[in-house]
Amino acid sequence: MKKMLKAALTAAVACVSAIVMSLSISAETEDFESPLNKVKSTSGAWEQSLTLDKNDFDCGRITPETVVQVEFELDGEPTNTNIAPVELILFNYTTADPQIWAKIEPYEYDNTYAYFDYDTMIKIYGSDDLSTVDNLCIGDTGTPLTVTKLTITNCTVPEVTTTTTVTTTEFIEITDPPATAETTAATTAAPEKEEGGGIPIIPIVIATVVVAVIVVVVIIVIKSRKRFY
Repeated sequence: MKKMLKAALTAAVACVSAIVMSLSISAETEDFESPLNKVKSTSGAWEQSLTLDKNDFDCGRITPETVVQVEFELDGEPTNTNIAPVELILFNYTTADPQIWAKIEPYEYDNTYAYFDYDTMIKIYGSDDLSTVDNLCIGDTGTPLTVTKLTITNCTVPEVTTTTTVTTTEFIEITDPPATAETTAATTAAPEKEEGGGIPIIPIVIATVVVAVIVVVVIIVIKSRKRFY
C-alpha cells in the first residue's frame, strides 16, 4: 500500500509541476514577426535587405531558446556555394569601442530560408548581453536578395507601460433645491454594489488540478486499505 501511495503522490506532483511549467513558459515568451516596411532588395555587394533598430525590436528580448528564422528570395544563382547566401548581423555602434559588427552564419539554410541560433549569436557577438545591440540586420553574401519574412521565436514579452491622464474640471457651485420626499428617498437609497475585478484564471486552473489529484490519491488509499481488511 505504501508503494501505491508513493507512486500516486509522485504522479500528482509531476502533473502539477508540468502544468505550472507550461503555463509559465507560455506566459513569458512569444514569437516576434517583423513588419516588412523596411525591406529593400540588395545589389549583391554584401548589403543589408532588412535592418531593425531598438524601436523595431530590442535584442535584449532574445532568449537561449530563440531561433531567428529568415525567408528570402534570391535574384539569380548564388555566386559562392561554399557559404550561405544570407547572413545575420548584430551591430553595436553606441556602447562598444571599437564598434561590433558581428556577422553570424546560419546553422541551417538553402536558397530560400535560413535559421540562426542563440549560441552562435552570442559567440560571434562576444557577449550574452544582447540588449546592447543597436541594429539587427539581414544581408546578402554576394548574391542579390530580398527578405520576405523574419520571425524571432521565444522572445521575452516586453513590459507594457500605461500612462494616466488627469483631467481638471472646473466646478460651478449650484444651490440645492428644497428637499422633497422623492429626493430624500433617492439620497438615502443603498448604493449599488460595485463590480469586482476579473478573476485570475491561471490560479483557478492550478487549484482545480491540485484538488482533483488529491481526491484521486485519497480514493486510491481508501481502496487499498479495504483490500487489507
